Amino acid sequence: MATQLHADDLVANRDDETELGIVERTHADVDTHTPHPARNDPDPIRPDRGVSRKLFDKFLKDGIPPPKTVFVRWQNKENATITLESRLKVLDRTLLIGDVVRRHARDAMSGVVINASTRCVLQPIGDIEFPGPRGNNKLKGLLPPSPPDSEYVRYHHPTSGTPPQLVDIPASELRHSDAVNEEDLFVYKDRLGRIEELDHNITLKLQDNSVVEIHQDSAENFGTDVERYTVGDIASAKKPALRLGKWIFGKYNPNTQPIGTVVDTRIVSAEVTWLQRRIGAPETEDPPTTLDSDDFESSDFHIYDRTRLPRRSPTHGSSDTVSYSQSDLDLGDSVRFKDLAGACVKYDGSTHHGKLERLDRQDTLGYDINVFHVVKFRTDVTVQWQDLSITHDPSISLVPDGAIDDEHAAWPGEIAHTLDFADVPGQRGMTQPSRVGVVQTVNSAERMVTLRWSDEGQMQYFDDPEDGLEYRTLITGVVGRAAGELQELSLYDVEAPGSMNVRRGDTVLLMNEALERRDGEAAADDFDWVGEIVDTCLDGTLTVRLGAAKEVRDVNVRREHVHVAVRSDGTDQPDEWDQGESDEDMESGEEYESTDEYISRRRGGEEYGTPGDPGYLHPDNTDDEYDGFSDNEDDESVQATYEDENGEPLDEDEVEDEDWESDVSGDEDVDMIDAPAVTPPSSHSVTPPQPNDRTSDETDPPISAERTSSGPPSYLVLETEPTSHHYASEDSPVSANQMKRIQKEHKILRSADSLPSGVYVRTWESRMDLVRVLFVGPAETPYADVPFVIDFYLSGTFPREPPQAFFHNWTAETSLGGVGPVNPNLYEDGKICLSLLGTWEGGKSEGWNAARSTLLQVIVSILGLVLVREPYFNEAGYEPLAGLESSKRPSALYNERTYLRANSFLVRAIDWINSPEDDSGCASIDGVKDVVRWLYKDADGKKLLKRRIEDVEAILEKSEGSTAESDGLTSMSKGACIPLRRALARLKEL
Repeated sequence: MATQLHADDLVANRDDETELGIVERTHADVDTHTPHPARNDPDPIRPDRGVSRKLFDKFLKDGIPPPKTVFVRWQNKENATITLESRLKVLDRTLLIGDVVRRHARDAMSGVVINASTRCVLQPIGDIEFPGPRGNNKLKGLLPPSPPDSEYVRYHHPTSGTPPQLVDIPASELRHSDAVNEEDLFVYKDRLGRIEELDHNITLKLQDNSVVEIHQDSAENFGTDVERYTVGDIASAKKPALRLGKWIFGKYNPNTQPIGTVVDTRIVSAEVTWLQRRIGAPETEDPPTTLDSDDFESSDFHIYDRTRLPRRSPTHGSSDTVSYSQSDLDLGDSVRFKDLAGACVKYDGSTHHGKLERLDRQDTLGYDINVFHVVKFRTDVTVQWQDLSITHDPSISLVPDGAIDDEHAAWPGEIAHTLDFADVPGQRGMTQPSRVGVVQTVNSAERMVTLRWSDEGQMQYFDDPEDGLEYRTLITGVVGRAAGELQELSLYDVEAPGSMNVRRGDTVLLMNEALERRDGEAAADDFDWVGEIVDTCLDGTLTVRLGAAKEVRDVNVRREHVHVAVRSDGTDQPDEWDQGESDEDMESGEEYESTDEYISRRRGGEEYGTPGDPGYLHPDNTDDEYDGFSDNEDDESVQATYEDENGEPLDEDEVEDEDWESDVSGDEDVDMIDAPAVTPPSSHSVTPPQPNDRTSDETDPPISAERTSSGPPSYLVLETEPTSHHYASEDSPVSANQMKRIQKEHKILRSADSLPSGVYVRTWESRMDLVRVLFVGPAETPYADVPFVIDFYLSGTFPREPPQAFFHNWTAETSLGGVGPVNPNLYEDGKICLSLLGTWEGGKSEGWNAARSTLLQVIVSILGLVLVREPYFNEAGYEPLAGLESSKRPSALYNERTYLRANSFLVRAIDWINSPEDDSGCASIDGVKDVVRWLYKDADGKKLLKRRIEDVEAILEKSEGSTAESDGLTSMSKGACIPLRRALARLKEL
């Protein structure tokens, strides 16, 4: 059985293990699923054997590798490929300090990587022989991964053929061949910055021993594309560039072939991003974003080197949990030994490592070209698990924890607090929890956590509803040193705020209180105010390594004395999921053809390989045998049709760009139910059930509350004023055509059997443009028997634009475990993420269209696509995860916390209908209050409250004392049962 691969895995072709590559995309890694992957690829992407053209064409559009395939970038091939996982062997898995991992995808317990140890295989400099106009030429250098022509270029050692590789070399003994690299952090005066782009000159040693310095852009690749030349590379220069270059030895000779070895590089300038200013530094403008060579050579500039180690152990905390960084190496990197002389003694050929042969500088005009290519590596990691156990494992035996962010997850050393907030005396809008503590251990399977309380701990939030803030904002946080009692709690009864918590590998700035001075104030040029977190101690303090200081040292500091400058997981960067360019932007690019043109141009057999190649596909072959994905799956959007009310065809552009006008008066009875049937849009590219063709249980979602003739009507026009409606202050449409369309929407809604069961629509006689809808959660979902209220507004731009919608996210009781969103499509601030509402970019046929879309379709989409059995997969881009083994547990956990939050909704709704009529809290259910009372409380009603109580009791009976894993619907974890039992008591009380 093939091992599931992950992004950044180092893999080999099982048929030829000398072919190495890096996995760039997988079916399950949704973060890599950007569309149109060929757009910026310098060479055509190819399908490997067993991947049909149809699947490949689909990948070129959506960027999602089909199940059981991965997108691989090969070291010795120009073309990246879509390849079956079964044809690959994983050699190494890149795991960094601070990464969260599991042993298996279904494991409950996770751990944090606290150390990583990489061992490399190195290819040394050798003699490269290639033909020239006057016979063969020979240079010393590193052969590119893709030589220009293996028949004419030979790579060999003068005495033993191919230079022998060095094996099993610790990465801790190596450094990059260049002192400064892109993405390096650096300190410059009082600023912390990051290198974004480097502009280099390179020094070439030609065959006649002449040496010239030219700009890197004046050199051409020798065998493969390179973004940047490093020492040891072979480069071909343009003759005009050589003629105008800076000659260090010799002079320009037109008879010398313009190919040489890069023996040195020099930074000309660098584009940088300024990240932070030293705490307490004068507030001055940032330096320019371009630094030149003088800046790099000044004493004010210092690269932050994470591999520098202190002379002594940390002053506080357990030394076996302290992280020690090493060089972060990738396949093909050019490296040097930190101590070349010592390495020559250690690797003298007497061990399995091989023999290191040092190249004498006298033979290379004084230049040091003792560099090596990383051609293979393997990593072992040290992991601290949530139960505090520590293990040492090969990286390939672990899997990255790529589940959706779980706000109820926690790890040892994190700061957490209780959920019982109280006002801070004398400070308006400020609230604080009663207790603050530090996580000691976590039982993930049972969702329980052990905390050690801090007597000094205090966190204060700003939470003033009059200021219109949607969320609490952490203002101050003090932890001190936790030395109080231990207590076991449910994870649903605590919060670990992200703004207070850090992880190993984070770069931080120290406040003056945290700096341990030995001889008064440190010198101005001692960068001891910036460091890296190397341990998160169980008393709430942090061990920080001052890696830029003159003398590297580890200091133990309080959490409140540290400011996070750069988070190692990249969360300090802007999200990129919504920054992709649209199809129109893509097709308007001057240097890129449309995806269809790209596919069409590659339909010939030549573009798919040649006969005999492993990846060859015949042009007529569209039905290759493939295990894992069906070619019958339709990868094209449904073709929409457009007609006016008289049945005349409309052009889509006319519908989308022109005002919609009705030819029918408002008094005529128009039945839009008979409009052309078109696949309705979805929340996240999923097809909802058709509202007008519900002929089977498969197209109608199961609803808990079925309508009866004795109950409240499903559609009703109210004579009161809609003062509580979210859009009550918005202007009413004044256009006659708009009013006709609004009347038509209401005709559809009030038509017999148009609304699904469990849906109640209310509007107002004075404001027909305002609609309030009560949804009863469908059966066999976490939302079963729970009320949800959404307000709609048919604005002055309707129907050219979709209705506006607002979801009433009723504030939950924190003691019931109900804090947080109830669905990825339903935001706590009221936003609803749905392609039909224009708040999510779905397929072209899934968005709102004035001719064919209706408010009824929006309602059906919410019921059938949002309030679903497994809302985990409603998260943006998570559709490919459905059915994967790795998704079962995160989906169950999402259901569990959603079930708890849904209970809070029910408690709040019943509490409101039990309140006095003039209670302002009832505003959110004004207009449907009688429906809620009939559904849940009335003796002649549906008695859904009683049914929900019975459901909760059955879950508790099944869950408590059981060792079975929670599925989030019929059984719950121990941690969930604690707030669930409180919810049961509240429901019975109501």
